[in-house]
Amino acid sequence: MKTKFFSLLVLCVVTVSGWAQATKNTANLADVRKRLTQIYEKDQKERAAYDAVERQYGWGAKEAQDTRQKIKDMDKEHLAEVEKVIDQVGGYPGRSVVGQPLDQVAFLIIQHSTDRAVHEKYLPMLTEAAQKGELDKAGVAFLTDQVKVQKKEKQIYGTQIHINNQGKKDVYPVEDEGNLDQRRKEMDLEPMSAYLARMGVKK
Repeated sequence: MKTKFFSLLVLCVVTVSGWAQATKNTANLADVRKRLTQIYEKDQKERAAYDAVERQYGWGAKEAQDTRQKIKDMDKEHLAEVEKVIDQVGGYPGRSVVGQPLDQVAFLIIQHSTDRAVHEKYLPMLTEAAQKGELDKAGVAFLTDQVKVQKKEKQIYGTQIHINNQGKKDVYPVEDEGNLDQRRKEMDLEPMSAYLARMGVKK
């Protein structure tokens, strides 16, 4: 009888402990979703405000420069917040963790960083998240190419465009162009010909 009671007591403790942990995890995820929502809303609000300032005063005006600096400072703060979230959830806060559209927020903030080292640091994590369906593939393709171009290497998906010496839009060099459309398809990107037409690049 004593043994039976002890076993029941242990079971109750384990059950309560498991319930408490589940409740804590739910509360933590609710906090993560709230933080990501706040980050996204502020990000979009400040960028919309900058667009309005630039339209009114022009890109080189002091007002526009001050607003760009404000956005840079905001981006650094948001990156620090996102890094805390990544540590808290133990990986990328993707679709299965925070749902849609919040699964895109951490990626957006990482992409906004002007520090190439940040892109290179998180690209493997973002790539893995995209492969697992936790994050849209197309955005990761753009960031992958961005990192490649920054390192003066050939891009993989042909997403990066620049103005060439003739003053015309052109595509940065791409590796293995014969299989480019297949790689783009795998990342949910449109065919290269359609992309170039949409971007106004004449080849």
